Amino acid sequence: MSTTYLLEEQGLQDLTRFTTRGTLFAFDLDGTLAPIKVHASEVRLAPELFEALKRLDQLTNVCVLTGRSRKDALAILRMDLRLVLGNHGCEWPPELRPRNKRYIEKAGSWRAVLEKGFTEERGVEIEYKGETLAIHYRGAPDPDQARLRIEKLVGELIPAPRVIGGKFVMNLLPMEAETKGTALVEAMEFVGAGQAIYIGDDVTDEEVFKMALPNLLGVHIGTEPWTAATHYLKEQGEITAVVQTVVRLLGG
Repeated sequence: MSTTYLLEEQGLQDLTRFTTRGTLFAFDLDGTLAPIKVHASEVRLAPELFEALKRLDQLTNVCVLTGRSRKDALAILRMDLRLVLGNHGCEWPPELRPRNKRYIEKAGSWRAVLEKGFTEERGVEIEYKGETLAIHYRGAPDPDQARLRIEKLVGELIPAPRVIGGKFVMNLLPMEAETKGTALVEAMEFVGAGQAIYIGDDVTDEEVFKMALPNLLGVHIGTEPWTAATHYLKEQGEITAVVQTVVRLLGG
């Protein structure tokens, strides 16, 4: 698919057309609002982006849609935005939707098996997030070999999870769980938004882009040719300029 650079003339025209008070502005977190770090404790928003995002949330509907748990996401954001959805959209604010105990039980059973299988594996981290879990192998001495070992163990899990790859991570979700795509549509319905802008950088964000909704402006961060997004940014740092532009267009 041919993609348009968001910060050139045509891309800015498209951004302007989608920027209204009736738009849901939705973002991934790691690699999008914040740069990816080896250690999760180091993940932070740039100060200029923090201020612009806070202002945007005052002007219109903002949603952060992340694979992290809500607790971890809120600790990174350091602000309580209108909608922060964790676990790839499975975990909503508790006052809006209770947590799914069935999903939590499934992910917990997978964790028990995987932790036993990876006791001797250096650089592999199992992140249990409640409804879902993630297996990180960025720090493995041989990431390719680690991935093969992970794939073998994951293939033996019962019940079988839905597996979504990523950048040195394998995400495991219950088969019937929401994806970022379905969660975005539900978020639009919840706030009454007629259209959305979604910006993300990873394979999990393709669940949004591949829906190819006519009322969605999908923006991939990076120049990878495999994205189904219609628009792209060259690097994560450009997100600040995008949010600042949107705030300005909304009169903020």
